[in-house]
Amino acid sequence: MDLSRFTAQQRDVIVAGDGPLSILAGPGSGKTTTLAGRIAHLVSERDIPPTSILAITFTTAAAATLRNRLETVLGSAATRVDIRTFHSFGLRVIRTWSEELGFGHLPPAVYGREETRILLRKAATSIGLAVAPDRSTGDSDPWLLSVARLEHWLERFRLCGSTAEEPDALHQEVLRELAAAYERQLQSNGAVDYAAMLLLPLRLFEAEPRAGATLQDAYRYVLVDETQDTCRLQYRLVQHVVAQRRNLAVVGDPLQSVYSFRGADPTLLESFGVDYPDARRYVLDQNHRSTATIVTLANAIAAPLASRPNSWTANPAGPAARLYRADDELDEARYIADEVARLLAGGHITEPGQAAVLFRTNAQAPVIADALRSHGLPVQLRADQDVFARPEIRDLLAYLRLAHNPNDTPALARILDTPPRGLRLVERAFRRKPVPLADLAESAHGRGGAAARRSVEELVSMLADIHAAAADSASVRALELVLERTNYAVWLTNQQDGPERLQNVEHLHALLEHTSAPDLGTWLADLHLGETDAAPDQRCVSLLTVHAAKGREWPVVFVTGVEEGLLPHVRPPLSGQPEPSDDEERRLTYVALSRCQVLLYLTYCRTRRPVLDGQPGRPEPQQPSRYLRGLPMDLVARVA
Repeated sequence: MDLSRFTAQQRDVIVAGDGPLSILAGPGSGKTTTLAGRIAHLVSERDIPPTSILAITFTTAAAATLRNRLETVLGSAATRVDIRTFHSFGLRVIRTWSEELGFGHLPPAVYGREETRILLRKAATSIGLAVAPDRSTGDSDPWLLSVARLEHWLERFRLCGSTAEEPDALHQEVLRELAAAYERQLQSNGAVDYAAMLLLPLRLFEAEPRAGATLQDAYRYVLVDETQDTCRLQYRLVQHVVAQRRNLAVVGDPLQSVYSFRGADPTLLESFGVDYPDARRYVLDQNHRSTATIVTLANAIAAPLASRPNSWTANPAGPAARLYRADDELDEARYIADEVARLLAGGHITEPGQAAVLFRTNAQAPVIADALRSHGLPVQLRADQDVFARPEIRDLLAYLRLAHNPNDTPALARILDTPPRGLRLVERAFRRKPVPLADLAESAHGRGGAAARRSVEELVSMLADIHAAAADSASVRALELVLERTNYAVWLTNQQDGPERLQNVEHLHALLEHTSAPDLGTWLADLHLGETDAAPDQRCVSLLTVHAAKGREWPVVFVTGVEEGLLPHVRPPLSGQPEPSDDEERRLTYVALSRCQVLLYLTYCRTRRPVLDGQPGRPEPQQPSRYLRGLPMDLVARVA
């Protein structure tokens, strides 16, 4: 293996011996390349079987990137290295020991927010909590609790074991009772959610030691990327897997920890040496991505945090950052669109996809997207939110969930009579009182007679066939099977808005065709965690939140809404979510600036109309963000 193309810092990590390793890796430091290099070194130079190496990343996109990098240095053997996200790893454990975990021989369904909120409402009611009606915050009645707040408290309790840092949260004993009731609901529905993907494997290891021992025997080396974004459950899961050999390498950057709302704990990376006193510590602080100007600006933002040494670079200084004060969000959007068009016309960038617009909240996106489109510039919005909200896509997702697990009750309720099968009465009864799939035909007999029973029997048989055929198929093949067997596309063709809806179906097909998820179950889990975005399209300007931009880079980056209340963020009243800390918002700003390679734009507004319930309100005066005051202004050019 040729090590000459790696820096001295990277080589030290790649050839490090056995035992625990802690690697602090700043932005643009080549940590993914270094991880790939270490795995390749283990396989090619130390004869470690590829199948005995587990690499865990935070997102499916990051897993795909690591695998691609590994293939460039290791070749075909890279396909035998187990590279997974935490939730993919947890799902694999749950599927392997599904019977021991009480799910029987079928894999569990993966529930997203829509399904889990229904179960949470039932669980809360069952233990005597008064929950506000849908679309109500509950704050008009102090005795009512909003589902959003319950959801947040419950997830933090299950992931972190406590919500003591939130003074308004329910008492810990009440949350413990709620968690037990909610998890019984999940179990009875044969389903898991995000937290269960971590909780259940740990409970399995405690109840069935042979399961944990199997994994410990299987994996000789474990590498964890983005460790600063892990929660304590994830950390405990990894500790269990490495308990036998202790060959654990953790990689991350405390300055880029921005997921506290998911229970992420940056101190886990910083205190790694306490848990593993013999751990060797490495620092990757050379930035190969950005100009010296951008590295200096990002360091200035992070200076009050002092979590690790400043990044440095041997790259040229590059142009000064641009700072634009807009009259309002319309003027801000117009300026961004004008600048992207100017950069393209002048040859400073060759494709729209070389520019990205980052914002703190999704509510900022529509006006910017409209301005770019008015200049003839195509845009790519993160997460295809509009497509996944369409009823035809939700129908097809229900079929895909049933292809994965025919006992997915909420999915079955959605498609029982879609396309129409003469089962409206059966559907209504099923929604009131779901029954096992095997009993559905019998329950239909009294609600539509023999015709309804035959229709249900045909549906059950079709779902069984799709499940059997899709079990070992790629996600896109599962969708094709659904469309073939259900005649859903034919039914859409006869609808008034059929052509538009069929375009959305084609878009879903394209997403599945290009997904990096290894199987349908993982793709469905990715969907519920917001990770099913299409690959970046170089023909389009990328519009995405700073959180979604993490791990990516562009030659030109616009960081918008650099104002008090947006960056740092203040949540709307009654949102049901706690205020993010100033430190986390500063880290988020650091992430935003460090996505840029060459030319950075910072914009803020004199006035901005807040978006309330999807509608813009009255203009309100804005103040520039406190973070701007800490920047070396000799590196920032104000734009008139």
